[in-house]
Amino acid sequence: MSIGNVPRGYYTALDTTNLIGTLEHVPGDMTVVVDAGVRVKQLEDVLEKSGQRLAFEIKRSGDSTVGGAVASNASGRRQSSTGGIRDWVIGMQIVLPDGTVTKSGGRVVKNVQGYELHRLHTGAFGTLGVISQIAFKLQPLPTESQSVLTWFDDPGAASEMGAALYNGVFTPEATTSVQGAALVPLIELCGEQASAGVKSAVLVRVSGGMRSVERQVNEIKGISGTNGSIGFAVLDKTANDSAWKAIESAEVDSALSVRITARNQTVTELVSKLTSQYSEDNLSAVTDLGFGAATLSCTPKNSERESALANGIIAAAKKSGCSYTIEICSTNLKNSLDVFSDVGPAIELMRRVKNQYDPTSLLNPGRFVGKI
Repeated sequence: MSIGNVPRGYYTALDTTNLIGTLEHVPGDMTVVVDAGVRVKQLEDVLEKSGQRLAFEIKRSGDSTVGGAVASNASGRRQSSTGGIRDWVIGMQIVLPDGTVTKSGGRVVKNVQGYELHRLHTGAFGTLGVISQIAFKLQPLPTESQSVLTWFDDPGAASEMGAALYNGVFTPEATTSVQGAALVPLIELCGEQASAGVKSAVLVRVSGGMRSVERQVNEIKGISGTNGSIGFAVLDKTANDSAWKAIESAEVDSALSVRITARNQTVTELVSKLTSQYSEDNLSAVTDLGFGAATLSCTPKNSERESALANGIIAAAKKSGCSYTIEICSTNLKNSLDVFSDVGPAIELMRRVKNQYDPTSLLNPGRFVGKI
């Protein structure tokens, strides 16, 4: 609920968190059908028993529901290697504003049941209909997983390492760089000493068979050295879990969080500029080097500083041609701006779609892009 604009009106709250009666996993087909109220972590635990997993990751999976994750098209670490939620939804059941129940797609990977309207509802924040059930295609659970942390005295070198990895002989499961206030604590959390002048760190996760993972780790170490890293560590399971949790915490446990997306080079250059400009505000930046997205987060001292930071980041994003979403901020700040970036002429098409599905503007009025 923290994401999105302040609704124009509030009439009735519809809570779907107890909609949990269906969880139909078919391991042989590598599909699962699940009700919208099921927690993502609960679903992951069920799939793990059969050696399978969701292809995407969700922050705070123990709190997040499947329906909420799909409705917000939530981002995660594996987005650069396996794609986002929209790529793995094969079917959906929707309740329209007039109570009509509709279905799109199916329960198997190969189906020809009309248009893929479930893609329209993924990321629509419940403004076109209430998601009640979703069908996903799944992935095998990898037998081994390993993470490598490297750090640099030049943010540009960290970005070049990310490009080298994704242009190399294998695709990492996740490649995330960290700058700003969260940088040194991350390195120290992994049991390493942050060298003087460290400016950026890259956390890379690979998976597969044991020998494949070993080869990938050796390749990462070689690429990090070629790109001028000043330190690296191959993480054990405890350090691995702590490192990824620390990155998630830097993104979601802040009073202000802004996600920006564009080409990789554009994003990394903008992130370096902003973390330097707002260093006194303890701004942290977590960047997906394979996807071209970064989350800038901090806890401002007061409302005036929050407004200055948010507007400064938005102005810089617009100047660089980046899209942005303010994912976490105070209600007072939301009342003064649109938390979604301008989508240009596409807004007219979006308004027509909204009017077709929800002509009385009953569902989350004003909450989505352009306050539609």
